[in-house]
Amino acid sequence: MSLFTLIVFAFLCAGLYYLCPDRFKWVLLLLVSYIYYSYCGMNALPFMLLTTLSTWAGALCIGAIGEKSKAELKARKAELDAAGKKALKAKAKNRQRIVFWAVLLLNFGVLALLKYTSPVLEAMGRPALNLLLPLGISFYTFQSMGYLIDVSNGKYAPEKNPAKFALFVSFFPQLIQGPIARHDQLASQLTTPHRFEMTNIHRGALLMLWGFFKKKVIADRALPLVNAVFENHGEYGGAVIVIAVLFYSLQQYCDFSGGIDLVTGIAELFGIRLAPNFKRPYFAISLGDFWRRWHISLGAWMRDYVFYPFALLKPVSKLSKSAKARFGAAFGRALPAALGNIVVFLLVGIWHGATMNYVLWGLYNGLILAMSALLEPLYKRANERLGERVVSSRAFYVWRVLRTFIIVNIGWYFDRALRAGDAFAMLGKTFFAPAFAQLSDGTLLELGLMNSDYAILAWATLLLIAVSVLQERGMRIRERVLALPVVPRVILLYVFMYFVLANFMGANAANAGFMYAIF
Repeated sequence: MSLFTLIVFAFLCAGLYYLCPDRFKWVLLLLVSYIYYSYCGMNALPFMLLTTLSTWAGALCIGAIGEKSKAELKARKAELDAAGKKALKAKAKNRQRIVFWAVLLLNFGVLALLKYTSPVLEAMGRPALNLLLPLGISFYTFQSMGYLIDVSNGKYAPEKNPAKFALFVSFFPQLIQGPIARHDQLASQLTTPHRFEMTNIHRGALLMLWGFFKKKVIADRALPLVNAVFENHGEYGGAVIVIAVLFYSLQQYCDFSGGIDLVTGIAELFGIRLAPNFKRPYFAISLGDFWRRWHISLGAWMRDYVFYPFALLKPVSKLSKSAKARFGAAFGRALPAALGNIVVFLLVGIWHGATMNYVLWGLYNGLILAMSALLEPLYKRANERLGERVVSSRAFYVWRVLRTFIIVNIGWYFDRALRAGDAFAMLGKTFFAPAFAQLSDGTLLELGLMNSDYAILAWATLLLIAVSVLQERGMRIRERVLALPVVPRVILLYVFMYFVLANFMGANAANAGFMYAIF
C-alpha cells in the first residue's frame, strides 16, 4: 500500500469509526486492520494469526493454571503445611513455565526461521531460500511476547476475548514499524469507544503532515546518494563516504521517525495515543542517552525483558560479588549493567540482521556502553576537576552532543554496509584516504542528486533542526500551531503543505517504502 493510499485509507476508516455505533467501534478497528494487512499480503496473514492465537491461548492457560493453584491452596489450606503449600505453588509454576516457553520459542522460532534462514545459508555458501518476511513481524512478535511475559509475571490478567487481543496485535497504524506497545497502555484505548473531536483530527493531521515531510522530502531524497556510495564504496574516497554516512544518518532518522509520526497521527484520528518512540536522539549527550531517545519502545522492551532479568541472574550476581571483592565495590556494582548492555545490543544487532556487520554494530554499541558503566567513577572525578561552571556550560554541552554524534555515526558504517569488510574498508578510507578532490570535481552530482536536490535537503534539514531545537527547549510545536487563530493557522498549514507537495516532491526523490517495515 502506497503512502498516499495509506493516508486516504486512514481518513476513510476514521470517518466510518465515528459513524459506527459505540459498541461496534473496536470491531470496526479489527476489521479494517485485517483488511489493511491482507491488502499488504494475504500470504503473511497466517503468521499473524499464529502469533495471535498461540499467545492468547498460552496467556489464558498460564492464567488458568495460576487461578486453579490459588483455588486449590484455598480449599486445602487447613490440611497443607508450609512445605505442602510451597510444593503446590512450585508445581503450578513449573506448568506455567512449560506453557510460557512453548509459546515463546514457537513465536521467536518462526521469526528466526523467516528472518535468518536465508542469510545463514548464504554465509555457508548455499543457495538462499526465498522465504516470506511478513510486514511488521518483529514488531507484532515483540509486542505479543511482551504481553505473554507480563501475564506470566502476574502484572495483569490475560485477555479472555480473542478478538480484542487480535486487535491489540494487529492495530493497523503500528503494524508498519511500531511502536512496540504494552497491553496495559494500548488495549483499553482500542476497545473504548472514542467520540468525535475535531482537536484529534487537527492534531493527527498535523503530525501526519510532519511525518510525511520527513519521509518524502528528506529521507527519500537522501536515499539515492546513500545507496550509490554504500553499494559502490570502492569508487569513492573518505570525504564522499563521510557525506554518505551523514546522509544515511539523516535518511534513517527521517524515514523511521517520520513513519512513527505518520502512524501516531493516524492513531490520533481515532482518539488513540501511541507511546512516543523518538525524542530528538541527535541531541543526546552520551551513547546511553542516545539509545534512550531512539526507538524508545524497543529500548524499553529490551530493558524490561532482557536487561533486568539478565542482571538479576544468580551467576551474574555471583560474578558481581566476586568483582567487588577483587576490584572494588564500584566496579562490582557496574559489572551486571556492563554485561547486560553487551547482551542487549548483541541481540539488537542480530534483530537487525544475521550478517556479521549487524553483529559488530551491536557489539560496538554494547562495548562502549559497558565501558561507560565501568568507567563512570572516573568520569565523575574528571567532571569534578573541571568544575561545575565548565560542566554546566553551553560549550561543554555542545562538545558532548558532537562527541555522541560522532560515536553514533561510526556505528552507522556497520549498520548500513552490505558486509562487515565493507564497513572496515570505508572506515579506513575515512581516516587514511579522504580524496577531498571528489567534493569539487563533480562526483557529488553523479550520485543521483542534482544541485536542486541538495538545496532542498539543506533547507528541509534546517527546518527539521529548528523545530527540534524548539522542542528540545520545551516548546510544544503542535499545540502552538493549533492555538493560532483560524486564518493564520490555515495559511501556515496551507503554505507548508504547498511546499511539501509542490516544491519538494520532485522527480529525483526516491519512492521508497519504510525501511523498518520488514523488521
